[in-house]
Amino acid sequence: MQFSCTQENLVQGLSVVSHVTGKNINLPVLGNVLIRAEKSGINFHATNLEISIVCTVRGKIDTEGEYSVPAKLLFDYVSLLPSGKVEFSLKENGLEVKSNGQETVFRGMLASEFPLLPKLVKNLTFQLKASDVRQAVGQVVFAASVSESRPELSGVACYFNASGKQGKVAFVATDSYRLAERLVGCQEAARSATVIVPARAMAEIARILSSYKDELEPPESVGWSISDNQLVISYGAVELTSRLIEANFPDYQNIIPSAFKTEVVLNRGELLKAVRAASLFSRKEINDVHLQLSPESGECAIESSDEGTGKTKTVIRGDVTGEVNQVVLNFKYVMDGLNAMTSEKVKLSVIGPMSPVLILPEEAEEYRYLVMPIRQ
Repeated sequence: MQFSCTQENLVQGLSVVSHVTGKNINLPVLGNVLIRAEKSGINFHATNLEISIVCTVRGKIDTEGEYSVPAKLLFDYVSLLPSGKVEFSLKENGLEVKSNGQETVFRGMLASEFPLLPKLVKNLTFQLKASDVRQAVGQVVFAASVSESRPELSGVACYFNASGKQGKVAFVATDSYRLAERLVGCQEAARSATVIVPARAMAEIARILSSYKDELEPPESVGWSISDNQLVISYGAVELTSRLIEANFPDYQNIIPSAFKTEVVLNRGELLKAVRAASLFSRKEINDVHLQLSPESGECAIESSDEGTGKTKTVIRGDVTGEVNQVVLNFKYVMDGLNAMTSEKVKLSVIGPMSPVLILPEEAEEYRYLVMPIRQ
């Protein structure tokens, strides 16, 4: 194997794939990146057996071949090289790298020891706008459960062309204490599909969409291909494959209330500051903040108290309609939802102390965030 490539292209390809590698005592090769020099370009492969990523970069191929070397070591080294041409050649003692007078040999493993990366048949493909996917993942993935006790809650459910939402995909995540849903437009395929993608894979997709830059310009769309129990994401010269969680996602539509007793529209920045202030005096382990809604005065009071630290209360003026109401919420969950929104104002819809609260951007119908109350 012998090829050359620019330092910039190497950094691009290695930065995309190296995130999924890591130390594995039983399979040390999982810490490696497989470099495959082909006529079509230089392919970088990395996998942790749950997620695999392939990124192709341009280069001059003198002799085709393949070899795997420690991913982090190669990425850290290449990042320190000056801009310009970098030459690679496979020798008996390892992979030799030359650049601007520097010569380095990386000892790795034969390509035959690297896990096989099967080619999947893309039976069903949807095209989504990359910027929409990047924002949608950021708005829902944090709501997925970090526990594996209920596998269906440890991922993000994707409803493609779900009933009543033709031409749309709903990204939904919940840990049973809060729920986030974001609708995104998609090019319609022949049929609908529902899959649950592991949260880590979704976070990796968002990272690639944010960091990957084509030499000319970033691709506008990202392809989602579903095949058996696998999902393949295609974005420019990058292809990510992830296993799917084989379980049934909760019927979340029945969880979201359709009628409320009190609604309030508040400035998102003011509410976020008030909740943050109340969090300083909330009870540890409970993380409670109390919301008091008063339609007559048009005010929302956010307060908390703790015997050890003290108490605080912030009153925000807003548009309050309906009945006098109150609810106790986990401040972390409220702040997560508010931080995921970009609108100037938000609307809180409340039924009562024992019912979930719906938080919406005031003018956008594509995003919904539901928080369960802390029952006293």
